[in-house]
Amino acid sequence: MHSAVVSLAITVTLSVLFSVCAAIPVLEVQYLTFVLQMVNRAFLYGGFSAFIVMAFPLCHFGKLFGTIQTLAAIVSVLQNPCFILVNGPLQGNPLYLNIAFIAIVIWTFANPINVYFYCRREKAKRTDKATAGRNAEGELSM
Repeated sequence: MHSAVVSLAITVTLSVLFSVCAAIPVLEVQYLTFVLQMVNRAFLYGGFSAFIVMAFPLCHFGKLFGTIQTLAAIVSVLQNPCFILVNGPLQGNPLYLNIAFIAIVIWTFANPINVYFYCRREKAKRTDKATAGRNAEGELSM
């Protein structure tokens, strides 16, 4: 799972860059936004599929991948209320909504950080067990 940390961090970084570029209302930046969207989707689907395979038993892959797809569809349904919010109370200015989305996407950096610290704890546990096993063998031979 340690190798998934880099992929997860790249995916989140691409998502933050995409969100920031999408918030800038300049046509030239929107070209970059389109490219970031395409690259981000590839990292998102590939990275999460690989993470599910590494983190969970293979027999649960279909259920977990389906759950992720369902959550993505639920989030997509929220586009209409966001559109109504921008056109209603925000009077056509999506700045505050874009800032909120950028904050939410930045918050997703917690996942790669959490996986990294989990891997460090597991490695420390394995090292401690191996050290304790070698010490026990050394005491028996004396």
